[in-house]
Amino acid sequence: MRILVVHNFYQQFGGEDLVAMQEKERLEKTDDVYFYSRHNNEIRDFGMVKKARFLLDTIHSRTTSAQLTNIVKNFRPDFAYVHNIYPLISPSLYHTLHKQRIPILQVVHDFRPLCANGWFYTQQKICDACKHGNNFHAIRKKCYKDSYILSGLYAAAMTYCRWGALAKVDAFLCLTDFMRDTLADAGVPASKLFVRPNSIDASQIHTAIGQGNYVAYIGRLSPEKGLWTLIKAFEQLRDIKLKIAGTGQMEYALRSFVREKKLDNVEIVGFVAGNEKSEFLQKSRFIVLPSEWYETFGMVVLEANAVGKPAVASNLGAIPTLVEDGKSGLLFAPGDPADLARQVQFLWSAPQLVAQMGKYARALVETKYSPNAVYKQLIDIAQQMSRV
Repeated sequence: MRILVVHNFYQQFGGEDLVAMQEKERLEKTDDVYFYSRHNNEIRDFGMVKKARFLLDTIHSRTTSAQLTNIVKNFRPDFAYVHNIYPLISPSLYHTLHKQRIPILQVVHDFRPLCANGWFYTQQKICDACKHGNNFHAIRKKCYKDSYILSGLYAAAMTYCRWGALAKVDAFLCLTDFMRDTLADAGVPASKLFVRPNSIDASQIHTAIGQGNYVAYIGRLSPEKGLWTLIKAFEQLRDIKLKIAGTGQMEYALRSFVREKKLDNVEIVGFVAGNEKSEFLQKSRFIVLPSEWYETFGMVVLEANAVGKPAVASNLGAIPTLVEDGKSGLLFAPGDPADLARQVQFLWSAPQLVAQMGKYARALVETKYSPNAVYKQLIDIAQQMSRV
């Protein structure tokens, strides 16, 4: 098939960027792919004229319309496979491709356009005030980068989407049942909602099932990730080692707390990637995911599962889909350090259960979350849209 893959890269390369690149590479093995992308680093080089137009272009980009019209004319894709469009590509993509009668499959990586920041999380708590259509709550709460102006910009872009752009999307590819149910509750027609997860290629990843001498956390060091709950849980688990990998706004506060409380069992190791990340996971016994916001997927769970590691995770949002309680890990009440401590202590003290869960987790990524299985789902959905 001829597939137009679309993605707007973030300034800081993250999980969404990684998924977009991995899926592009998978599609290139079997299909003819055109990759249309923009990168937010472009904004740094904008002159005064472009900066003045930026606010309007975020809502409707004439550049996107012109470029996509030309791409469609020359490439003639069977369908468009869309990841992120904000801010440079913009919702004008939907209008342009719909006009050219190109089926649009939109991956729902976050909660835009239902939420200006895409998180359903603001002022350090879950918030879905805009879910049913009034995106301008975002301005009052300064939901995007704590800025009235930027929050207003995204609120306007989200409203523009709801006024007609979203109706031109043929299929929304939701990563989990939770995401599908959330979009349905917000008014997206059920006939357009499909559940299709992210994938991971475990074929070259070596397992270390049942091994490990510490509990691992990998992710941003920011409030929504539940780091205070995590630290306070391990304040009760002085005989179990916790290693935290990541950077972010909370790093200084966390290091200070660890030092002041003399938590010799907690170590913050900084950012890890590539082989260093793989080794970090292999040497852990299991991972912990203490999030206190609606994680939309959580690739770190698949990465850990590929190595044969279970997870202790918050019973919140999409997480229970990824972490099957009692099979590939354990769930705990979000924001409850005592419950997290109980589950960690229980699993740490049950090495046979750790091994059993690790084997089950590895089997999941080899089947349900394999690139080939997820690719087949994509093509099946695309073919359904082409017949409509």
